[in-house]
Amino acid sequence: MSNKVEDKSFFISFETAVLQPIVVNNTIFTKVTNFSGETHIISKKPFDIVRHSCSFYGSSFQHTVRLSRDAIGNYFKLPILIAHDFGNPCIFIPILSPKSDLNIWFSFKAIASFYPSDDGCVVVLTNGQKLTVPSSPQTISRQVGFANILNMHLLKRMSYLMNTGYITKKFQKDTQY
Repeated sequence: MSNKVEDKSFFISFETAVLQPIVVNNTIFTKVTNFSGETHIISKKPFDIVRHSCSFYGSSFQHTVRLSRDAIGNYFKLPILIAHDFGNPCIFIPILSPKSDLNIWFSFKAIASFYPSDDGCVVVLTNGQKLTVPSSPQTISRQVGFANILNMHLLKRMSYLMNTGYITKKFQKDTQY
C-alpha cells in the first residue's frame, strides 16, 4: 500500500476500482484504489480524473453521458463508459452528482455487494475491502442497475458489430486457450 501523493497525470485503467475524494486542509485529493487493494493519493479531484480519462481514451465526458442517456434514458447520475477493450467495457458509477467534489466513483466490476449502515451504505468490493458511502442502499442499487443496463447495451452493440462483419476475426480478442 502506498499513500504518497502523486502529482503526475493519472488516468483510469481497467485495474482502477474506486476514486474516493479526500479533503486535506480544504484541498481535495483523490484516493485511488485498484482491484488488488493497492492505493495511491492523486493531487486531482475525482471528477477531473474521470474527465481527463475520457479525453485520454478518445472521448469526452459529455459524449459518454450522451451514450449513457441513449442507452438508459434521461436520468441524473448516469454510469459512464470510460473505455473499452474488444467488448470489455470499463464502466464507472457516480454515487453523488458526477461533478460534486465529494462524489465517489466505483468501477462497475468492483462492487461485490452492499448493505445499509448508520452512515448510509457499506459497499463491499471484489477485493474484500469495505467502503462506507453517504448514499442509501436504494441509490446504490439503482446505480448498479443502470450500470448493468449500460453494460448489456454495450455488449449487444459489440455482438452486432462482430456478427455483421464490422469487426474481423483479425481484431477479435483470442479467448480460447
